[in-house]
Amino acid sequence: MPSDAPKSNTGTKLFQQDIVQKISSPDYFGIVLRCWHDAEDVPPAVPPMDPLMRPLSYGEVGVTFLSHGGERQILHESDLRLVDRTLQPGDYCKRSFDDVRAGVVTNIKVKCHIAHAISGEKVPAWRTLEDLEDRADAEIGDYVAYDDWIGQIIEVFDESIVQVSTGQLVRLPELGSRLTVGETGATILPLPPGGMQNLFGFLQGNNEGKEVVIDVKHNTYAVAWLALNQSLEPAIAEKKTRPKQFWSGQDLGRLTLIRGRSDLEMRVGDRVHLKDAKGLPWTEHGQEGDATGVVQVQTFLVTETVTELDILWQDGTRETLKSVEVIPYLNPDEYDCWPGDHVVWKNEGETRPAIVQSVNAADRTALILFPDTGAIELASLLELDPHGNSDNDANNLQAASEGFGVRRGDFVFIHRPGTTNGLEKPKVPRIGEIEPWVRENPFVDGEFSGWRKELQEIGSNIAAQRTVNHPTEKMIQRPAKGDGKLSWCGEVTGLNLDGTVEVMHPDWTVETYPLERLTRLYDGIEQLEDDAWDAGSEGYHSYSDDGEDEQAWAMDEDGVWRPELPNDEWEDMSSTGGIHGDEDEDIDVIEGEGEIMEVDEELWDSEAVVPDINETDLQQDRRAAAKKESNTNLESSNASTVAETPHEHDKETDSDDSSRWSRFEILSSAPPDHAFFSTPPAQPSKAFLGRLSREYRVLKSSLPDSIMVRAYEDRTDLLRSLIIGPENTPYQDAPFVIDWMLDSNFPHSPPIAHFLSWTNGNGRVNPNLYEEGKVCLSILGTWSGDKHEVWSASRSSLLQALVSIQGLVLVKEPWFCEPAYEKLRGTDEGTVNSRLYSEKAYVLSRGFVRRALEIPLGGLNSEITYLYYNQHRLQKVVDDAESLIRKSKASPEITPEEQDLAVPRLTAGGIIALERTLIKLRGFLQQRPPTDDTASSSSS
Repeated sequence: MPSDAPKSNTGTKLFQQDIVQKISSPDYFGIVLRCWHDAEDVPPAVPPMDPLMRPLSYGEVGVTFLSHGGERQILHESDLRLVDRTLQPGDYCKRSFDDVRAGVVTNIKVKCHIAHAISGEKVPAWRTLEDLEDRADAEIGDYVAYDDWIGQIIEVFDESIVQVSTGQLVRLPELGSRLTVGETGATILPLPPGGMQNLFGFLQGNNEGKEVVIDVKHNTYAVAWLALNQSLEPAIAEKKTRPKQFWSGQDLGRLTLIRGRSDLEMRVGDRVHLKDAKGLPWTEHGQEGDATGVVQVQTFLVTETVTELDILWQDGTRETLKSVEVIPYLNPDEYDCWPGDHVVWKNEGETRPAIVQSVNAADRTALILFPDTGAIELASLLELDPHGNSDNDANNLQAASEGFGVRRGDFVFIHRPGTTNGLEKPKVPRIGEIEPWVRENPFVDGEFSGWRKELQEIGSNIAAQRTVNHPTEKMIQRPAKGDGKLSWCGEVTGLNLDGTVEVMHPDWTVETYPLERLTRLYDGIEQLEDDAWDAGSEGYHSYSDDGEDEQAWAMDEDGVWRPELPNDEWEDMSSTGGIHGDEDEDIDVIEGEGEIMEVDEELWDSEAVVPDINETDLQQDRRAAAKKESNTNLESSNASTVAETPHEHDKETDSDDSSRWSRFEILSSAPPDHAFFSTPPAQPSKAFLGRLSREYRVLKSSLPDSIMVRAYEDRTDLLRSLIIGPENTPYQDAPFVIDWMLDSNFPHSPPIAHFLSWTNGNGRVNPNLYEEGKVCLSILGTWSGDKHEVWSASRSSLLQALVSIQGLVLVKEPWFCEPAYEKLRGTDEGTVNSRLYSEKAYVLSRGFVRRALEIPLGGLNSEITYLYYNQHRLQKVVDDAESLIRKSKASPEITPEEQDLAVPRLTAGGIIALERTLIKLRGFLQQRPPTDDTASSSSS
């Protein structure tokens, strides 16, 4: 297995698409395709079919060496020299991992060295974009325009000419853009179909040796038409039907090619033609009289590049740097924004659109312009929403397609003067839906099917005609500079401080537009990638089938979980009544205390399978949680996320009221504010009720003091849980409420959880707790996991799910809960991002305290009052927050003694946001706490 633990905290120095040179063999130039720190969407196959796909160790990268026929190797970073770094307008970057200030690339300039694509003869001097001819063909991913429609090329049919080892030339027609001029190898030509001696010039006889690609031409294009000109009058737009799918021959001259700035610049491996190639290398292939004729090649290969970046930093300064002087900013903080960005300021239910003027990344503050008043004010980044696509909109398809503002590099449509995109600023709609045919299955029985089969037939017919005559063809048009024909669309090139947007049209003219006249295009290739991502995230098995190798467990008469023996007889598994082999006192299964909960006699007759408190997972959960819970007893809590003197009021206890904190109770009715209250209940089966009664017993006996659960007589399918944030985490002392529903298939399907997020749209409080209520956890079937992590009817329980949330989700460093980020633990990047995330989580969770005290929580209101007033937890929350603010203002430096604290310091922006919440919390302290406590059996 590869080592995920970094040997130093500096982080990786190479990234995907970096251009590198092998130090030991300087003639080896290649592109980095994989890095150790990449988020792997799919686990590599074992054994890997591709030499680059084995798991990488820290510091390793996978490289394809274009200088040596695409040879692929995995090497350590120390074996390579960084030559150039590929960044595009709109990309984010930093000077270093530990630099909190980030920049956005506004423009790029590239110069390159080239060599003849076939002979390899080098061409002296650097070349720039001005020296190159426009590409003759459009490529997959390029946009094209026709009759007021914008489409995207999604597939091509190629005609290639290949020189075999004898020197003869062969025509090769095939679907897909597989080959490029100058490619060499022994297997470029596919084997001819059985029984055919000659096909489009295929040579007869043996063909051993090197094959070289001499020429490649796309003869047919498949175009997915995405969206219509938004400046048209509605009556005209209604008459515009989608153009046809396939384009070839003379029809190509009716299309207009649209390329963005980044599409024009050179990259290592590109094939290019020079405007002035006089006196430069060329090669000649074939003979007079051959089917292909004589072919002269003056195509050049880009072998090396140097990229220069124009960068706009968050503080508003601008700088021009070589791309190798910065690193890609791959994991931006969710509050990051840049001058000119459109954001929404949010506070206490109030929202106002604003435009960022500058950002102090170290302080996490920004100067923002409120366009409604013209005032420029200082705001905390934690109060800004730069995106507008929160989890709350996850199930709203329309809202999901509406983000805030636009980014450099976005392709946009311009609405005609006097009209808007129909949304309130700063929202900008996104349009463009690929047609269903694009998503058709490409193969049936190993052969192309659907539209791909049709494209293959069209392209093959054209190629066949070329062997006997020359079909008439036209080139795809290119916009003429300043012709104004496509002034209704373009690429975003600049964001101004007054909120207006600079757009470069396809004819290279640049105009400025108000945001409300713009609509973004949803790229078709991006849609297909999103489809693949969604399919992958939904494809896992969310719960166990409980195969024969599963050990069934049941609760004995003393309320202790034990393996269920074949003869239904119980025997002691250990002298302590714990799980066999469990030597850790912290993780013993807790035996029942006091009287067993009364249930109907009918329930005890059930033969339902009884859950295990997962012998592996729960032990880990309880071990992790036990350390956090040891000092968080609800009767005396004197620890904090910051070092301080214990509160005097923490020593006070209300022993007479200890019964008011009951970990588990069954109330008469479910509260109307329960997330699943309106869901029609299913008729519970005898097996369901039997399993439920045993779940109740273990909850009553084994819940830790910091978790509370309420069940309901009238809704046996519903529960509500209250989890108090563990000590020395950003969540300390905060209430986390999760509503649960058990469907009719329970326990064979996992319980359904809904988290009550009280962040007011300011982002997730935890990577696993979504604003729209999703709880992302493998045991709940909402995240992929192996057999021992997912829900199992015979091995899992409600208690396990609750303890997993407290012990595995509400943790000290929640940023690392994202699977892709765990490997960054110990690196500068991980340390900086984790610190920023923990600050956000701390500030937002203080708002959870405010929300719980502001609005009564059905079935738990008296317990909330008891916890925060009678047990003085509210005073502790306020004191701890004020102490943290004082320390942060006095000295930003973290002492060695404070290194282990979850939140040792706050930024200025964190302080601004926290102080707003403290105003409310101090107000609650001034109020007289209720003395006539509503009974816990009340449902509201």
